[in-house]
Amino acid sequence: MLSSVKPLRFLSSILFVSSVSAVNLFVASYDGNLTTLSLTPSISSVQWAPQKPFGWPFGHHPAGPSTSTQWTYSLSTISTFNTTTASPSWLLLNKQNNLLYLIDENVVAGNGTVVTYSTASDTPSEVHRTIAPEGGVYAVFYNSGSAMAIPHYTGSRLLSYAIDSTGNLKLLQSLSFTLPHPGVVPNRQDAPHPHETLLDPSGQFILVPDLGSDLVRIFSINASSAILTEIAPLVAAPGSGPRHAAFTLDPINGNYIFYLVGEITATVTAYRVSYPSTGGMAFDILPDGVYPSLGPGHPVPATTTGESTGVTAEIALSPDGKFVIASNRRDLSFNATTPPSDSLATWAITSTKDAGPGALDFQGLSPAGGSYPRQFAINKAGDLIAVGLQMTGRVVVLERDVDSGMFGKEVGSVEGLGGVTCVVWDE
Repeated sequence: MLSSVKPLRFLSSILFVSSVSAVNLFVASYDGNLTTLSLTPSISSVQWAPQKPFGWPFGHHPAGPSTSTQWTYSLSTISTFNTTTASPSWLLLNKQNNLLYLIDENVVAGNGTVVTYSTASDTPSEVHRTIAPEGGVYAVFYNSGSAMAIPHYTGSRLLSYAIDSTGNLKLLQSLSFTLPHPGVVPNRQDAPHPHETLLDPSGQFILVPDLGSDLVRIFSINASSAILTEIAPLVAAPGSGPRHAAFTLDPINGNYIFYLVGEITATVTAYRVSYPSTGGMAFDILPDGVYPSLGPGHPVPATTTGESTGVTAEIALSPDGKFVIASNRRDLSFNATTPPSDSLATWAITSTKDAGPGALDFQGLSPAGGSYPRQFAINKAGDLIAVGLQMTGRVVVLERDVDSGMFGKEVGSVEGLGGVTCVVWDE
């Protein structure tokens, strides 16, 4: 009787597998190009196993504990074109409306740009182009997607835009910042350098890590007009250089936790978040809540001037909310790999009172796949990560174990992409 059941389950698995399709990724690079990649899965082996299946691509698997499937992947270029912008630095996807926003930093000279593309086909097509100040390095939607906020690293500004029904932008605000004197690291902190915009879990505030000022600037959102109003900031450690940050997906013991990257000091700092009745946001550092981004005891890369030019770059939570991942540059922790590789750091988020709710437990370093992992993106299933390697000029896709949180083998890569700044999954 068992022999008659197994083939039926195996057949259902094969029928399911045939419906799995490729997924696209969009890649921006400092050489001005926008590239579309395609990651295509195929079966390398299927075995009957009376336990929960694993390894199904993009988080899908047939119902019931029937098979253990191993996958191979092919990562290839579908299209690439020059955007006629100087220095694309960030991509923001509106999947629901098939719109992709490209932020042009323009590190050379002159104005920057925000370009809107339709992603209805494999080759994005330009819909709208907005002239902006130089230095744009990030973007976030807010007010239920009706507005966008962009920080300008060069120029020390924050710009906000209203978004119309076709995806076009209309300027709402241009907010400028000043610094009375250089910071602890003068070659990096000569002026305010806002590096990211992120929405808080309540949707009522925009946070802006400012590398030059050692602040996380905070802005309340007017829900009717989308106008931003600056309120009291989070003051970071002097000389730390706040770059990027992330919130826990859910409260832990009643509070969200905020994880802040210090690019210059190569740290991740954990804060307990609260919302005072008087308004605004409050932050308290967790006990022993400053974590070396390279792990305990690992040396921070030095420079010839004695002043760090920055190590830690991106930070994100896994889709299940159980792990924090950060990328490190210039550390070359994996010199024996080909090519020599900087690192990805993984921490488990604790939720017990003994360890401190929201505290981080270092799990280890993994090879990033090359030099200068400026940014990375995890797929929705959490089992794959795409890493943009600025100095190596490649995008690499790595397997990820959703249970341990650690990264495995490289399943695909594309070379010759120039100075990669951002990669996003089209999902």
